[in-house]
Amino acid sequence: MGVTRAVVIVTHPAQLTLWRDLLTGTEPTSAAPVVLRRHDHRSLRGWAQCINMFDTEDRLDRLHELTGGWPLLVDRAHRLHKELDDPDEVLRRLADLRADRAEARAFAEATGVYADPLPAAGYRSLNDEFKDGLFDLEGAVTAVVLKIDDEDEAEWIVDRLDALHVFGREDTQLRLEPVLRECVALNG
Repeated sequence: MGVTRAVVIVTHPAQLTLWRDLLTGTEPTSAAPVVLRRHDHRSLRGWAQCINMFDTEDRLDRLHELTGGWPLLVDRAHRLHKELDDPDEVLRRLADLRADRAEARAFAEATGVYADPLPAAGYRSLNDEFKDGLFDLEGAVTAVVLKIDDEDEAEWIVDRLDALHVFGREDTQLRLEPVLRECVALNG
């Protein structure tokens, strides 16, 4: 009673029922999900400055390119930097992720895309349809509908994939995030 704002933190992709209620709830609400999943270039720069690592613009650009801002990979970069104390060697090792099937599979599974068969099928259909090209939300839903033949379910799947941050944004257009896409492709 009397609460004007509330925050719900969803901590794991296994909380599908709660995710579905939040993202596609049937009750009218002014609530909007705020996803705190990946670093953008600016927040990654702030992180690097706070811990005094990856101190040049070139290294920061390369770090963002190699990690996609995924916290799991940023944490790995941090641990490697502490261990090696050589940012260039850290970046070389991060690049090796894309060539190691086991590492790539572990990363792809950790993103939550494969926590449930429907979003996994939706991701595959988007990858098949758009590869590394641009698309909009409507096009994404259409591509998933063609795969599963259920528009409501397709909208939910695209919403869930969006909440998992598998899309990069360019104005109103979307693109499958390249680090995840490359890791998924490595495992066919």
